[in-house]
Amino acid sequence: MIGAMRSWLGWARSLSLRTRWLLTISVYALVITAVVIVVRSGGGSGASGGSGGAEATAVAEADREGRIAIAEDEAPHSATLTRGAPLPKALERAISADVHARIARRQLTGPLQSVSCTLGAQGRDSSRQLSCTVRSAGIDYPFVGVADERARELTWCKVDPPPVSGAPLEVPVSASCRA
Repeated sequence: MIGAMRSWLGWARSLSLRTRWLLTISVYALVITAVVIVVRSGGGSGASGGSGGAEATAVAEADREGRIAIAEDEAPHSATLTRGAPLPKALERAISADVHARIARRQLTGPLQSVSCTLGAQGRDSSRQLSCTVRSAGIDYPFVGVADERARELTWCKVDPPPVSGAPLEVPVSASCRA
């Protein structure tokens, strides 16, 4: 092995300086070309080249999973409306129980500080729209609800606002939570 290396070095030294310089430049050019080909074909870890399709697929999957999580978080809940109870107070008690359960399941951060509901517009038939705000661990969470006095039922949904103010909701609130 050492003998082969000595003969190779002897051969390299026998070349002219200009030939050695051109040979070195050619080897470096081949190495750089090979690296560029590997990176563009997706073999590298960069975000360029062939990895765009896989990245787009991953983003689409993350968006889909995010919409599923929001839909589960905003799913309608219901409780029986006690006769004679003021609608805002009845919904405040029902949402309070729901939020305590969410805190216990670590879906919201506690402690629960307050729940306040206000009456909104009269809905279809015997229903009434309500708007609520839950304050838990210093964070305000919007809820909407419907009280159907004829059916003696309360229905409410947590509203997950869009990440950008004024943008449409990622997942629309269920129709059962709107009067």
